[in-house]
This record gives sequence, structure tokens and C-alpha cells, in this order.
Amino acid sequence: MARSGVTKGRDATRDDVARLAGVSSAVVSYVVNDGPRPVAAATKARVLEAIDKLGYRPNNAARSLITGRSDLIGLVVPDVENQYFATLAKAVERAAAKRGVRLVLGQAQPDYLPAMVESLAGHQVDGIITATPPPPDLIARTGRLTIPLVKLSLDMSMDAVPSLSPDFYGGTQGAVRHLAEVHGHRRIALITGGSPMDIRERAWVDALHGMGLTPDCRVHAEWSTPGGRAAATQLLTRYPDATAVFVAADQQAVGLISGLYAAGRRIPDDIAVASFDGSLTARFTVPPLTTVGVPFDAMAHDAVAQVLGATVERKVYPTTLIIRQSCGCPPESV
Repeated sequence: MARSGVTKGRDATRDDVARLAGVSSAVVSYVVNDGPRPVAAATKARVLEAIDKLGYRPNNAARSLITGRSDLIGLVVPDVENQYFATLAKAVERAAAKRGVRLVLGQAQPDYLPAMVESLAGHQVDGIITATPPPPDLIARTGRLTIPLVKLSLDMSMDAVPSLSPDFYGGTQGAVRHLAEVHGHRRIALITGGSPMDIRERAWVDALHGMGLTPDCRVHAEWSTPGGRAAATQLLTRYPDATAVFVAADQQAVGLISGLYAAGRRIPDDIAVASFDGSLTARFTVPPLTTVGVPFDAMAHDAVAQVLGATVERKVYPTTLIIRQSCGCPPESV
């Protein structure tokens, strides 16, 4: 039973918890904030029991004013329904939890990113990670707001924002070379959503030129599964002699496989397919999709560390070609 003078419910204070537990208000603070001083196990148990009985909730806003930290970080992605970005968000959330901070997730295309940054700043986040390409004026804006900003899984650029990215170029080249050197394909098409030419398209061009092949079979489509399915019709109409295709994103590749199947094409017998992302979905296409795997956890770990004060700055992370049957490799290679 609560002692006299102790408030229960929403309005319970730290002093109420202290009175019920028979400790000082400072000890309650040490338990709630996990420091800075240690608390004996038995004392901590009494404090936690009092917190539970009173329904006490710490005033995070007040604590932020004192500590200068909110223990919140923002993550902005262009499309939460895209499995690549969903997987990236989960990895960032896990990395944040290990550092004792919480994630605020937002969705915004480049034109709306400045407004999203302003909104997150209003919530006193300690830093912002963006997988949405930031417009140039956003760099000055975040500098004015003194909020750390990190670009995650975006093409490298020469601006001052720290950038952590998978090896789009090397991963793409490895997949294209696999189609040519292992399976003997000479007409390797590209499906991408990049416009103007993104780094995966440049890598496709360079890989084909490096092998003495001509990079003239390309289809630009929406970064979506329906976009990939629509690209199948364009591919078969414009480049009927293509025997293999590299797809810039798994979500497009899933749609492409569906479209090729609907058109009566066998994969990989009629046309081989490889992609980029390493998404979970790639394991369950028919046939399973060969794809370039991305080290989500390593990138997320470093992105969270960067916004919380570490120095990572710029880094390109090695990718891994995940061999499955869509490229022509046998099932035992899976």
C-alpha cells in the first residue's frame, strides 16, 4: 500500500517514488537513468517496484533540458514499403537500441526532406540519418540547426555530409561479370530507375566495356515492383536478343520476373537475372534471385555512432554476391 502523501497515476513524481521506496530522489534518478552512480540490486528492485505501483513516467523533456540530449535519433527513408528501406530501418533501430536511444522514422522524397528535417529538429532529436537524397540547401539548413546529419546508402558526393554507403559500383560490376564470365552472356541488359545515370548504371557500362561488350540495352523504370513488371515488356520488345539482365534493385527484379513469366519466358533458360539489394524477398522468387547483398547491420551501426558523436565520416562497405538460381547457377550453389 502506498504511503500517505504519495500520488498515484499520471501525476506521480520522482519524489513520490523516492518516498514509497524509502530512498532519496537522487537514487531514483540513478535507477531511471542507469547512472551516473551505481545502485545496489536490492535498492534498485525497491525503486522499480515503486515505479510500477505508482505508474511513474520520467519527464523526458525535462531531462533533455538538463542533459542536452533527447535520446532520439531520426531516420528518413524515401519509401517505407520498399523492403530494402524497411530492412535498413530495422537495422538502424537495432543499432540505436544497443546505444540506448530510440528511433523516429519518417518518409520523405527529396523535395519534402527539408520539411521533415525541420519537424525532427522540433522533436529535439540528437541527429538525423537520411536514406533520402538531400537537396543542396539542406546542408546549410542542418548546419544552422546544429543537428548532425548522416547520409546512409546513397551515392557518394563531394558535399560535407558524412556518407556511409554499400559498394554500389563494385557490387554491380561483380554481378555483371558473373553473368558474362561464368555463364557466357554477351548481351546483358540493364533495368534501373536512376535518372540521370546513377552509380549502378555507370558500373554496368564500365563492366561491359571492360569485357569488350556493348552497353546498349537499358530500360529505365520506376523504383517499384510494378515498375519492374512493366519493364519486362519494354525489355522483350526493344531488346529481344538480350540473354541476361542486371536489375538495379530487388523490388524491380521481383516485378521483372513476374512480367517475364507472364510473357512465357523461362528464367534462366531464356534470360538470366541478377539484381542488387540482398533483400529477404529475393530468396522466395521463382527461381530464387541472385542478388548483391548489402551489409545493413554494419552500415547502421556506424550511422548511429556517427550521429551520436563518433567519427566515421565516409565509408564504402564491401558487398557480397549471393548466388542463386536466377543467374543459371545450380540449386546446390544456393
